[in-house]
Amino acid sequence: MNNHGFAHIELPAKDLEKTKEFYESVFEWGEVIQTGFDDYTFFKETEDSIGGAFQKSDKTTNGEVTLYINTDDIDLSLEKIKDAKGEIVQKKTQVSEEHGFYALFKNLSGNVMSL
Repeated sequence: MNNHGFAHIELPAKDLEKTKEFYESVFEWGEVIQTGFDDYTFFKETEDSIGGAFQKSDKTTNGEVTLYINTDDIDLSLEKIKDAKGEIVQKKTQVSEEHGFYALFKNLSGNVMSL
C-alpha cells in the first residue's frame, strides 16, 4: 500500500435513506451494507475506487467530513504526526480483525483526519 492516498470517507447524515438516495441520484454511488456497523450505510463508486460511509448523526454537518488516509505503519505515522506538531485525538484503535486499526489526529489547521 504505502501510497498514503485516501482510503475511506465518512459523511455525517441526519437521514441515512435520504442521503443515500441523494448521492445515488447525483453521482451514481452504489450502496454496500455490511453487518456489524450500526448507523452506517456504506457506499462505493466502483470496485477500484475508495469508498466511504454515511454515518447517522444529529450534528450539524458543515466541516464534519472525516477523511481516512492509507498507511502501512499506523504507529510510525502517529509518531510522525506528533513530531510535526500535530495532535493525536484518538489513539490507535482496532475496528475489527478484518478491517484493522484507525486513529484520529488534528493537523496544524485544526482539521481532524484519520489513519
